[in-house]
Amino acid sequence: MKKSLLLFGVFFFCMAPGNGWALNLIRIGENAVLVQNQEVQDAVVVNGSLEIQGRVLGNAVVLGGDATLKKTAYIRGDVVCLGGQILSETGAIVTGSKVEIGGKINWKSLPFFSIMKIFLYSFLYKISTAVILLALSIFFVLMWPNQIRLAAEEASSDLVKSTLVGIFTVALLIPLSIGFAITLFGLPIAFALFVFLLVASWFGVACMSYLVGTKISKSYSPVMAVIIGLLVLKFVHFVPFIGTVLYFLAVLPGLGAILLTRFGTNKPWLGDTRAKLSRKH
Repeated sequence: MKKSLLLFGVFFFCMAPGNGWALNLIRIGENAVLVQNQEVQDAVVVNGSLEIQGRVLGNAVVLGGDATLKKTAYIRGDVVCLGGQILSETGAIVTGSKVEIGGKINWKSLPFFSIMKIFLYSFLYKISTAVILLALSIFFVLMWPNQIRLAAEEASSDLVKSTLVGIFTVALLIPLSIGFAITLFGLPIAFALFVFLLVASWFGVACMSYLVGTKISKSYSPVMAVIIGLLVLKFVHFVPFIGTVLYFLAVLPGLGAILLTRFGTNKPWLGDTRAKLSRKH
């Protein structure tokens, strides 16, 4: 259907008033050469290149290719090249205008290929982060099993509160980090905030993975619970279009629970500092 419409459009252009019914050179999907001493009314090439050695009494139009004008070429009208280049040798005559639009078409940069690249890069990113988070979560649950369990219990007992704390933390620390990063003296603070949020997020993922795994089966060991839980969360992450949002919402309670329990210790944030200060006084 599209090719039929294209053929009709080209035919209409070539036979439009003013062009007459003289011989035309029309090619679609292939290159064309107008040899020396050959004369046509119009020359139109779609998805190919055109080489002109002879005479064109009207216009020369090339879509998706180059227009090469040899030294014997004569074009009374315009030379229009969309998606290519006009290459003209010395001696070629064009009495009209030369119009070159867009240059060479890079097919890999077209929207379809760009979308495919986005999907591919997104897939590779999700795979790589899944492997890294799995290794970190296993490490955390091996090193601090009680802390991960305590934070998971906090998220399970008060999911709304944990989620709100997670949202507030992200909404607060990211702008603060950006604000401090703008100033030279604030760079260390911005870096510290970023590292804190990153580490807390990793612990939050381990917390939610453990919680999801134990919800599936209480017979799982802590390590197996983390593995199964993270696989479930990452399965959600791979859902097209909305997967990233759903995954982000799913791990937010873990971040909130980690902060509410002070990384699963339930100790005051400044407890040791206050105790040391009280001893000095």
